Amino acid sequence: MNEFIVDCPKCQHEAVISADDPYWPKNARLACNHCNHLEKAIDLIFYKVSVRAHCDNCGKGINKIIPHSKEKVDGFAISCAACGATRIYRARNEEYTRSYGKGLDGADPVFGLPLRLQGDVKGNILRAYNRLHLREIKNYVKAKLRERQTTTHTTMVERLPTFITEAKNREVVLKAIEKMERL
Repeated sequence: MNEFIVDCPKCQHEAVISADDPYWPKNARLACNHCNHLEKAIDLIFYKVSVRAHCDNCGKGINKIIPHSKEKVDGFAISCAACGATRIYRARNEEYTRSYGKGLDGADPVFGLPLRLQGDVKGNILRAYNRLHLREIKNYVKAKLRERQTTTHTTMVERLPTFITEAKNREVVLKAIEKMERL
């Protein structure tokens, strides 16, 4: 998947997250046509910069942390609180990504924003990443005969939750999909 339809974080209307390469999400971008909000995934990358060492002069512990640095830091000068000696210490950089709610159910994997295409099916949540994904689910649910396409690996539709694939839920799932298509 290299496109996700989400709720815009500014105006709550439809926004699109697109990435040229889904395996390298740092190049992804979010664009809202309603309020013209634009964000790049690379702008969400921060570093926790830390130095933990002992003073070369007196041996006392030195602990310095910069929690939200936008850039990596090789090292910086720190004065010992005990003896006042100033030395340049090498810094450790831990990369992390700030997001709106990464890891939440029903959120896109890049920015962590809620997916827009969601619907209720008998107490279960039906989600689609984008309109193509929704169409594939719809075609699978509508099919009277569901043949396995390959024997070497599973396809997306073969990994759908049971409530979507059960014949008894076919009409309810299709109604939920039609409602999502109008969003």
